[in-house]
Amino acid sequence: MTETVVLRMGSMGDIILAAPITRALGPVTFVTHARWADLVRRLPGVVRVVAWPDDPLPVAPDRVVDLQADLRARWLVHTMQPAHATHIHRHDWTRRARVWLGAAPAPRVVHRYAQAAGIAVPEGPWLERSPPAHHIVLVPGAKWATKRWPATAWVSLGRRLAGPVVVLGGPDDGELVDTIARGIGPDATPLTERGFDRTFATIGSARAVVAGDTGLMHLAGAMGVPLVALFGPTTSVDGFWCHAGRVVEVDLPCRPCSRHGSASCGRGHHACMNLLPVASVHAALQAVVDP
Repeated sequence: MTETVVLRMGSMGDIILAAPITRALGPVTFVTHARWADLVRRLPGVVRVVAWPDDPLPVAPDRVVDLQADLRARWLVHTMQPAHATHIHRHDWTRRARVWLGAAPAPRVVHRYAQAAGIAVPEGPWLERSPPAHHIVLVPGAKWATKRWPATAWVSLGRRLAGPVVVLGGPDDGELVDTIARGIGPDATPLTERGFDRTFATIGSARAVVAGDTGLMHLAGAMGVPLVALFGPTTSVDGFWCHAGRVVEVDLPCRPCSRHGSASCGRGHHACMNLLPVASVHAALQAVVDP
C-alpha cells in the first residue's frame, strides 16, 4: 500500500492549516511534535500519527510532503529516506522584507502548503463542527503579548452581547480568562483546558467566535464557524488569514512589525491593538451572526 507522509512539527495554527492538505491526500501518516499529536489525530485523512521524538519515524515511505522545511524537518525527511519528497517554499526572506521594508507579502500559507502537496486548495470548511448552539466564544489569549486586545475591551464587548458567552483559552490563560468572564457577568463562562476535547466542542458549536491572530482563530475558521478576527502586529494579508469572516484591524504605518508577534511593542504604544474600537468589533460580530 502506498504510504504518504505529511510532516509539520508545529505550531497549533500551522497544523490546523494543514487540514485541507490531509483531507485531499488522505489516508496519510502525519509526523509532528509529540505536543501536537492529539490535535493532529483530529485532522481529516490522518490515519496514523507519529509523535516525534517518542515514536519511530516511517521507514522508506513512498512520499513525504514537508510542510515545515526548516533544518530539523529536512533532516527528518532525509532520515526517512522516502522515494519522493517535496518541501514547502518558506519565503523567509520575503517575510522578513515585509516586516523590515514594507515589501509585498508572501503567498498565503494554505496555498504554499497546497503547492508542496501538488494539489489545489479544497473549499472549506475543512474540519467538522458540532450542531450550532447559542453561545458566542471570545478568545482573548495569544502566545505573543502584542497580539492581545486589552482585557477591558473584551469585557466591554462581552457586556454588549445577549445570551451566553464562553471565554476560552489555553492552559496558560486561566487568570486572563477568569478575569474577563467575571467582568462580563453571570452570562459568561470561563473555559481553559490542556487538551482539545472541550475546546473543539465549544468552538464547533458556537454561534460565532471573536479571536486574535491565534491557533484557536484558525480552528474556528477551519470549521466554518462565523468568525471575527482581530489583527495587530501582523496583518490579514501577511499569509495566515485564509478564512471566511470579518477582520478588524487599524491601518498604521508600523504594521506589520513582526512575522509572528512579540513580547512587547517596539514603539511602546501597542496602538495596533489598543486602538481597535469595541464598537467596530461588535458591529463585525453582528454582521457574521446575522449576515
